[in-house]
Amino acid sequence: MPTLVDTSHDHHDRIREHVDRLPAIADLVGHADDEALRAAFLPEAEFIGGRLVRHMAAVETSFYAPLERLMAGRHSMAPMRHEHEELVRLVGVVGDYAAKLREASLDEDDGIGLRRALYRLHAIVKVHLAEEELYLGVLDRNLTEEEKDEVVRLLARACEQPL
Repeated sequence: MPTLVDTSHDHHDRIREHVDRLPAIADLVGHADDEALRAAFLPEAEFIGGRLVRHMAAVETSFYAPLERLMAGRHSMAPMRHEHEELVRLVGVVGDYAAKLREASLDEDDGIGLRRALYRLHAIVKVHLAEEELYLGVLDRNLTEEEKDEVVRLLARACEQPL
């Protein structure tokens, strides 16, 4: 069975691969034709709306719950959960723009809104994943092998589902 650290790094690498494309996509808005924007943006919007949201849900139950138990209230996971809420909101905004773009062109106001959502999503996810990497060490040092295996199973199940 893969280790907790390897599984988490693998999931984060897959997320980063997509999230790292967001600033370049944002730069296309208002500069590229609709077809080029659709080709770049829509697959990433599908990933974000599917895999990223499932990953966050899996992390909430498999990752944050044992961290809260281990830290016994000394450091709440509330800020991380708050970031998840903001990310889910931004994913919804990105999904709304994806739906508009599937049907028609984006007007200037839509373009500004989409760029803002993509830049914010990119920034929050990058910082959030870095924070999760720090917490990963806490789990790896303090969970039993059985507990680590359970976290790996939950993460793997969430991320194996097709988009």
